[in-house]
Amino acid sequence: MNLTSSISKASLMRPLCGTWPCYVTLPMLQDQNLLRPPVSQPGHKQVTIRSTSRARKGKSKQNPSKQLSEPMPADESRQEPVAAPIAAAHHAMFPERLHDAQRIEDLFELLRDAEILTASEVAQLPMTLLQLYKQRSAKEQQAVATHAFFESLVKPWALETSKLSTQEQLATMHCLLAMNQWNNRAGNALTRAIIMVSNAVKNSLQGTPNEFAPEELVQVLTSCNNSVTLRQACPQLALACLTACVRRLEHLSPDQVALVAFLSAQTHLRLNLKGVDQMRDLVRAGVARAPSMTALSLTQFMFGAVASGGLKPAHMQVLATCAVRIVPQCNAAALKNVMWALGTVNFHHEQLLKAIEAQLLSQSPHLGAAHIATSIWAFGRLNHLPHLPLMQELANQAMLNSGSFTTKRSKQLLWGWYTLRFYPPDALLEAIAKRLTPLVHNMDARTVSEFIWAFGGLNYEPSNMQLFLQAAQDKSWQMNAIDISQTMRGLANMRLGSRLLVQSLVHRAATILDTFNPQALANLAWSMAHLGYKQEAVLDAIVNRLLSDVDSMNQRDVADLLSALAMLKHQPVGEAMTAVMHHTIELLQESETPWVLQDLSTICWSLAKLNVGNRKLLDLIYDRVLIDIPVTSAKDISYQIWGFAALGYPLPTQVLATYWERLQHVLEEMDPVDLSHVMWAMARFDSYPAPGLLDAVLATLPPQIASAEPAAVATTAHACGELRHYPRDAVLAALEDHAQQFSSDYTCADWSALIQSFTRLYAKPHRLYPLLLHEIISGDLEMDTKLISDCLMSLALFEAWQEPLYLHLVTKANALPLAAYGPKSLRQTYQVDLLAQHIGTVGAVDLPESFKSQAQTHWHMTQLGFNTTRLVRDLCAVLDSLQIAFQTGVSEAVGLLRIDLALPDQQVAIEALGPLKVLRNKPAATGRAVHRQRILAALGWTVVPVRERDWLRLKTFAEKQDFLRQLLEEPFCVLSSDESDSE
Repeated sequence: MNLTSSISKASLMRPLCGTWPCYVTLPMLQDQNLLRPPVSQPGHKQVTIRSTSRARKGKSKQNPSKQLSEPMPADESRQEPVAAPIAAAHHAMFPERLHDAQRIEDLFELLRDAEILTASEVAQLPMTLLQLYKQRSAKEQQAVATHAFFESLVKPWALETSKLSTQEQLATMHCLLAMNQWNNRAGNALTRAIIMVSNAVKNSLQGTPNEFAPEELVQVLTSCNNSVTLRQACPQLALACLTACVRRLEHLSPDQVALVAFLSAQTHLRLNLKGVDQMRDLVRAGVARAPSMTALSLTQFMFGAVASGGLKPAHMQVLATCAVRIVPQCNAAALKNVMWALGTVNFHHEQLLKAIEAQLLSQSPHLGAAHIATSIWAFGRLNHLPHLPLMQELANQAMLNSGSFTTKRSKQLLWGWYTLRFYPPDALLEAIAKRLTPLVHNMDARTVSEFIWAFGGLNYEPSNMQLFLQAAQDKSWQMNAIDISQTMRGLANMRLGSRLLVQSLVHRAATILDTFNPQALANLAWSMAHLGYKQEAVLDAIVNRLLSDVDSMNQRDVADLLSALAMLKHQPVGEAMTAVMHHTIELLQESETPWVLQDLSTICWSLAKLNVGNRKLLDLIYDRVLIDIPVTSAKDISYQIWGFAALGYPLPTQVLATYWERLQHVLEEMDPVDLSHVMWAMARFDSYPAPGLLDAVLATLPPQIASAEPAAVATTAHACGELRHYPRDAVLAALEDHAQQFSSDYTCADWSALIQSFTRLYAKPHRLYPLLLHEIISGDLEMDTKLISDCLMSLALFEAWQEPLYLHLVTKANALPLAAYGPKSLRQTYQVDLLAQHIGTVGAVDLPESFKSQAQTHWHMTQLGFNTTRLVRDLCAVLDSLQIAFQTGVSEAVGLLRIDLALPDQQVAIEALGPLKVLRNKPAATGRAVHRQRILAALGWTVVPVRERDWLRLKTFAEKQDFLRQLLEEPFCVLSSDESDSE
């Protein structure tokens, strides 16, 4: 807006009330060196101002150039000023000569010829001077404005402003501000004039506010808002103008009230005058007139009212209701004002937000960096995720405007995306990061920490992240609790950060730990866990610090703390864990306390990891998660059922079925760790879902097998064996592929679980034997007795007696002392040795008699009562009807086995292949059942296997008698692998 054009010519020519003359006499001009001829003196710099003005009638021809000299030395004689009335002819010619002035020196000539100027004539000078001033180059402007001659010219305005009318004061102030805007290096003369004039305007506003029209009040506020010089010259001018507006509220239109609120809020925020009483009065009046405001005015008023801090929730409800009506008329700037207001007060109005979403989408081509950043920030503050097309369009526009994002706008944008859990394209994040490259070294510690936190939350590491990490390292000693917490959280989310940086941050945190609040402490512990940085002393200090303020911990703090302790396997000392458990119970018992499902799942998982079982706490967690199972994520399902299973908390069959029903809808979310948790819990609960669902769950493993940890793969394989579920060939191949690719990362426990699963499923691990042998020979794997016994059993089951691995394991087993064996490993090794001796063509383990005696002793001590199954009871009834002598649960001490049904006279062992001895999704016995039958055969028993599925097909008792009689009359042998796979 051109301020000079807003002042009418009539207002400039308006005479003063009364006839008070402002004397600018000829002697005064001479005193200010205006009429002195140029005098060249040593050390005095002269400024040449060339003239292009035409010659005027009655005057000699002007020289092509004139020189303005510096003031004469102070000791020159001065003349006393003598007031003389201006000649009538000269007075009449003043307006014409002022209009004809072409250059600044023409204005100087006019002043030389004028002996006396009235105040009204003085007020006309700024406009002309401004127009002439604009025509000069920057160098000439500075030379003119810093010259004493120029100061003499503006001094009458500064000295006599109190004698000018309010309109003339305003005109003078706006002209001086415009001149200062054209050349803000003009010097002290112009600044002093602005100070004098602005203070005169302030005094007029305080004394006679009624003399100012509403438009003039708005213009003063606009100048205060736009001009840094004016705010510095007279900080109280804006407040005085606001006070005048409040006094004249009845004369302001609704749109003017909105504009006053908008301008005052911006100015007062800059001057730190937020919350003044006048703003509260203005807000109350504006809320009442809100329905009459235009679209732009209403959005401006919402911004001003919120920025003032005097807006009540009831007022915001009125404004939001009115805003719904005008949103379709809003441009990008107006939408930005509304979003900023809603986000600042965190006021959620669903209807208004939906309308804003639609308008933002239509206005997207006109959105700039500030509009996009403010909108995303506000949506994040309101925790309102807009529909996907709008978020994608805002991301597209952000990409187009990526070069315009300042540090502040970049922070808003990244914060909003992270809060909304919206992950923009990597190219956009990279563009924003590169835009910040030259700004990183000037960022303070808080800003650096916020960017690391935001990038970490978005799981993106920009190419220039090392700049941020270096800045964090350099400023670590300046960081406070919040800065450290945010930086550590961001590093943990990105799994990034040098050891030196983490050490520096943790050391700094330890020195100021008493300044950390519960959230910052929980964040610090959580970050240390995810970065794998364990310091017992720091963890104990964090827990002890939390105990002093445990009641201030919220749900997320509890979840973060417990998960950190669980991941670092750190058991707090003293009563710390008890205090945390009691506080968690109190939070769960408060019905009005909202809980995030993720926090409940994390707490359940953490308690299981820490082996801290609290039945009351688990009951409360169960009650909370039960109603949310239909909307639970894959991660939450895995954490919940694994935690309940590990702690031995019984889940009803119906609840487990609900979990499996939900699982089939979130299969694409599962990662290998989730899969291992789910499979392990299924095995622990012995809950077998539909075979098709289990195959679908296992099918998620092969595509992600390359990123899986050995422990997760081994756990999944072991669970398949425990569930007696034979996976598809692709899954078995993926298990062997992973072991082959990451064999050096497998521990003894991982190898043992993998070998056991193949044994249980009766699936020969063709590629695992050579891999395992290579690891043993290379020295990368130190085998224990459990792994040796599991491998020996697998080799014996598949009759792989000639495998080099078998010969190597036999040597290992012979070299180990008896004390190294556990009961199970000793029994398995003993049974393999028994089979090898029976075959006679292979090398046996050749355990000494003491080993055999110890194995038999352990077996007798661990034997319990024989549990008969339904199939065994049915077989007993049929044998009784056939008058065949039999015994149940016969102990075969040599083979360390118990026979289901034995016919001692015929040396026949009837094996009841019930549910635990056959695969669930394949008509075949388990590997252990086959191994058991072979041991019995080696001991001279004739094995008669009876499958439960075959038995249940017999409808009548007579059919069962004929079936069993026929089995006992035929010659029998142990099931081969082919026979076990046939129907």
